[in-house]
Amino acid sequence: MKGITHVKRITITALFTAVIFVTTSFIKFPITLGYVHVGDVFILLASYILPLPFAVISASIGSMLADLLAGYVIYMPITFVAKGLMALIASLFFYKETKVARYVIGALVSSLVMVICYFIFEGFVYGWGMAIANLPMQFIQPAIAIVLGGVMTFTFNKIPFFVNVKKEIALKPRSGVPKNG
Repeated sequence: MKGITHVKRITITALFTAVIFVTTSFIKFPITLGYVHVGDVFILLASYILPLPFAVISASIGSMLADLLAGYVIYMPITFVAKGLMALIASLFFYKETKVARYVIGALVSSLVMVICYFIFEGFVYGWGMAIANLPMQFIQPAIAIVLGGVMTFTFNKIPFFVNVKKEIALKPRSGVPKNG
């Protein structure tokens, strides 16, 4: 049974990676530097459903591959880090306890960290004037993600199938150290 749970966890992680990749790659709108997309909605949802390391993996890889497809190769390393941090912080706030206040704070903090990562990167790559000019546009994506991600998270939290899947794929604490001899 333990092996089946592990396979399900990896499979759902791969599905989230693919969904994040597709929604980042194909549901987007261009801005000054790069584009705004809805992939972050699914990063927030993954942070609710997947255990912590798996949410980070799906967010980092799915988003980074979208940059590769879009031709933004220079953004791939920062995207890997920024989206991974976004999933990490969001998971810490609302993976185990899904309350509105925890969701809102977690989504805001994780999105702010993501925007700061891109701002610093763009400041060094394009210059601080361009990074500052692009900063207001950087907040459109989190605003959309926080609202839609919240709707999806709290909807999934009411559907028994998804609640059961989340419980089934959760990482269980180890039951102690085995005794020798």
